[in-house]
Formats: sequence, structure tokens, C-alpha cells
Amino acid sequence: MIAFIIRRLFASIGVLVAVGLIAFLLFRYVGDPVNQMVGIETPESERVALRQQLGLNDPTIIQAFRFLGNAARLDFGISYQFKQPVSELIGARMPATLELAFVASIMSLVAGIPMGVYTALRRKS
Repeated sequence: MIAFIIRRLFASIGVLVAVGLIAFLLFRYVGDPVNQMVGIETPESERVALRQQLGLNDPTIIQAFRFLGNAARLDFGISYQFKQPVSELIGARMPATLELAFVASIMSLVAGIPMGVYTALRRKS
């Protein structure tokens, strides 16, 4: 049983790494984040400096492993759109998310339990 649990843990780590790499590649090839962060009139020297600051000049494999390492430490960096730490943005929206999850859970219990009881009582009808 312990061996099974250990195998499943290693498999789940592999899945997390694969999903992380896919997420990285999807966001990497959507477009240049620097173009989304700055205006059209921004000089090329500022764009180059921003790319260097964000580490976008590094090879893709280095960026991918940096992304995975930071994600493992729950450090999601700075939002390209809002220019704020992503953890702060997530924290600001967490109460609404938890409220929606709680209400959805209550609604599913209120609807699901009576339907399950009804189905169990009328098994062969």
C-alpha cells in the first residue's frame, strides 16, 4: 500500500510539471509580454531594459525552469497587465471566489441529496 501511494505521488509530481510546462508554453507563445506592458511610443531602449529585468532574454528552457521553480514556491511574479504582484491580485479576489464556491456547494447539496434519496427510493420504477 505504501509503495502504491509513493508511486502515485511521483506520478502526480510528473503531471504537475507537465501541466506547468504546458501553461508556460501557452503564455510564452501568445505574444510578447513587454508589448502588453508598455505603450506604442515606448523607446526600444526601455523595451530592452524591461525584457532584461523580466528575464525574457534568457533561453526558453531557463525561463521554463525558473517559472516552475517560482510556481513551486508560490511566487507568481508581477502581473504583466496590472503591474502588481500576482499573489496580491489573487488575495484580493479570494473572498469572492470562496463565497461563490460555498454557495455552489450548498446549492449542490440542497439539490443533490433529495434527488439521490428520490432515486434510491424508486430504484426499479
